[in-house]
Amino acid sequence: MKNLYIFFFFFVMGCESYLYDDYKIIDYKRKSNYTHKNNQYKVKKGDNLFSISRGFNVSIQELIKVNKIQEPYKIFPNQSIFIPKNKMHVVVKGETLYSISRYYETTVFTLAKYNNIKNVNNIKVGKELIIPKRNEKIKKIKTKKWDSNFKKKKKKNSKIVVLSDKKTSKFIWPVKGKLLSKYGKSKEGFYNDGINIDSKKGTKVMSSQAGKVIYCGNEIPGYGNLILIKHSKNWITAYAHLNEVFTEKGKKVSKGEIIGSVGNTGNVRSPQLHFEIRKGKESVNPLKLL
Repeated sequence: MKNLYIFFFFFVMGCESYLYDDYKIIDYKRKSNYTHKNNQYKVKKGDNLFSISRGFNVSIQELIKVNKIQEPYKIFPNQSIFIPKNKMHVVVKGETLYSISRYYETTVFTLAKYNNIKNVNNIKVGKELIIPKRNEKIKKIKTKKWDSNFKKKKKKNSKIVVLSDKKTSKFIWPVKGKLLSKYGKSKEGFYNDGINIDSKKGTKVMSSQAGKVIYCGNEIPGYGNLILIKHSKNWITAYAHLNEVFTEKGKKVSKGEIIGSVGNTGNVRSPQLHFEIRKGKESVNPLKLL
């Protein structure tokens, strides 16, 4: 049961944030007197990497990396610390915190936290937003591990891999239709954690694999009516923009079982299904598994 909550928490953090009002957003800049000259900060008594990272809105990993701080990661008074510059974004007309988060491949929750935004649905044109840097090291390791394992298995015996997928981890298309947008960054610069499938409103949506429903609701901005299903081996699928939901949280569903219908709830105009496949909190290209 504990693992189920962990999976759900990480998915919601990856998709956008869940129930923003429950999070207390702290403006570290207002509460501290952290300043630097030419990106150099002189450590004061009582400082540590955590307080400095929060004072300048940079990650501890970045501070350790650019300053080559060795274990056990101690710093000392009067030590000079280089502060990496954050990327900035000026809000223009028509942009939302959701669209900006997709462009920079981050989350609404992260942007809100870094910029002390209490109402995520209301950002002013001309406002400068701090864009947090991504943890490239972690992403690189995970991507390399996935690709190398896949290629090794394919080279050794591709037939066995295909048969294994059909019996265990093979997912099916939740609905038939034309592909509106693919996984990843588009030409316009927006990032898609899944795929969007065009279909008529009311078309039945099926569970892509057998599993247990861990979420049904519409609290996540932009996704409309959303269903999350947890499967074996830490896989999770998401079905968004639904018109109707025919299941409930906690229910076990079988592969191909009807769980909802296509709609245009959320941040889309035409009826379609936004579909995601995740390995834990990491999104995976659905087209490689369908």
